[in-house]
Amino acid sequence: MEVFLNLRWTILGVILLTFVGLVLILSISLQSILVPHFRDEENRSAVLNVQRVLGLLENERVTLTDAVHTWSSRDESYDYIRTGSSDYIQRNLSDSVLLGLNIDLMAFISLEGGIVHAQIAGGQADSEIDFPAGLREQIKPGDALLRTSDDREPRSGLIATNRGPLLVVSAPLLKSSGEGPTGGTLIIGRYLDAHQLNRISTIVRLPLTILPYSQANLPPEFADAKLAITAENPIAAVSTSETQMAGYALLNDFYGSPAYILQVEQGRTLYRNSQLVLLYLTTAIVMGALLFSVMTFLALDRLVLARIRKLGKEVTQIGAGGDLSARVTVDRRDELTLVSNQINGMLANLQALSNRLVEIQEAERRKIALELHDEIGQLLTGLKLQLDTSTENGAAQKKARDLADDLIQKVRNLSLDLRPTMLDDLGLLPALLWHFDRFTSLTGVKVNFSQNGLADSRFSPEIETTTYRVIQEALTNVARHSGAGDASVRALHRDGVLSIQVEDRGGGFVAETEFTNNRTRGLRGMRERVALVGGSITIDSVPGWGTSILVELPAMAQPVEGSGNDHSVTGG
Repeated sequence: MEVFLNLRWTILGVILLTFVGLVLILSISLQSILVPHFRDEENRSAVLNVQRVLGLLENERVTLTDAVHTWSSRDESYDYIRTGSSDYIQRNLSDSVLLGLNIDLMAFISLEGGIVHAQIAGGQADSEIDFPAGLREQIKPGDALLRTSDDREPRSGLIATNRGPLLVVSAPLLKSSGEGPTGGTLIIGRYLDAHQLNRISTIVRLPLTILPYSQANLPPEFADAKLAITAENPIAAVSTSETQMAGYALLNDFYGSPAYILQVEQGRTLYRNSQLVLLYLTTAIVMGALLFSVMTFLALDRLVLARIRKLGKEVTQIGAGGDLSARVTVDRRDELTLVSNQINGMLANLQALSNRLVEIQEAERRKIALELHDEIGQLLTGLKLQLDTSTENGAAQKKARDLADDLIQKVRNLSLDLRPTMLDDLGLLPALLWHFDRFTSLTGVKVNFSQNGLADSRFSPEIETTTYRVIQEALTNVARHSGAGDASVRALHRDGVLSIQVEDRGGGFVAETEFTNNRTRGLRGMRERVALVGGSITIDSVPGWGTSILVELPAMAQPVEGSGNDHSVTGG
């Protein structure tokens, strides 16, 4: 049993190690596959959000460009820059016009770089009032912000001002027909202030932040993004926390240099979903692997280990009981079935060998008994006759006669003990009756015998020999161990079964203990003999209450000539 338990624990340990290894491998695989995938999707989402915001900023630029076309390619505007008539301003420019166009600034610049007129939304129409310093610094001859006499197309970009980024469009002032030469430059601008950013943020439903590129003490995430943005990677995605991340892009100024860093924040929904997916998958893997491990162990235990335990138990029982006619259970068709069949084949060979040994033993006993009776018995009888016919009557002669008589009796008893000839000649019932009388005369134990179905019947030699030897051994045990003064023997033959019961009211014993004791060779021999002919034996014994032995043998009666009737006999 300990071997089987160790085997169970070994298999369980292997399954547990396999389970842990499988879970680890699958978890690592999921981490190495799903996490990068979700991270890439998260970064792709951040990039797309930045691109959406950049698209809206581009729409802002296109809108301003359309607006500047309306004012720059117009005869009235062209005449105004050349003449400086104030009527044009009074008729066309007012604060409400700028607000309606969503323009924060409009300025007319001469070819020489002078501010002819500047209009600030919400402010006064004066070239010196509220004009952004960052923009004013760029208005000078030769600056790319101003259009030359040969320019025909507008340009746009960001200008850094003290109020934040200003999106400006610079267009040449031309006639309505689009012909020149260029009369000067018309600049219109729109601040990307908090109001504009909130409007764009409302559209994309994401928070926006713009900080100057050259600002000192940038927040860490802006500083990381500043380093991450390259020409090959113009948009960077940076995780700001476990729940937030942001996409970053550089906003170049009118001259193509980095001016601002755009931040578009978003929740890490994909990240949280990925963690949930990993949790669910890991849980499913663990539960599935655990279920698989449990089912595998139960299947192994049921299909292999339980059958091995059963096989070991049956082999142990056969070895302890000595019943070589018993067979181990054969079920299914697999390797264990082959082992069971081999064990059964071995038991069959052992049974056949035991049968052969019993036959040889009985034949040898019969031969020795005949030799003792026919050879040694006749020699001793002749010696006795010579001593009886001798004329000498001295003490030595008398002692020799007594020794001869004693020797003749001992040889006769030894011959009968080895094999009573009447068992072969007359059958089972006469041999038993003779044995009971002889047993009582030798031991003083009275035998109460009753039978039914044995008179005028013969059985096969194996059955008769087994029955005689079992009763002989049982009565010998009564005389040696029980201490009882009498014993009961009952024999019954019915429906092809010969039942023998031997009882006494002696000291008794513990059957289980006795069978594990090497000294109980008599009981083991009885079991082996009964098993060899396909019978069964039941031994019940209680210390202080006596012993009962019941033997049932398959026996077909063969009638013989005679008129004897069934009867009961009391031996002694």
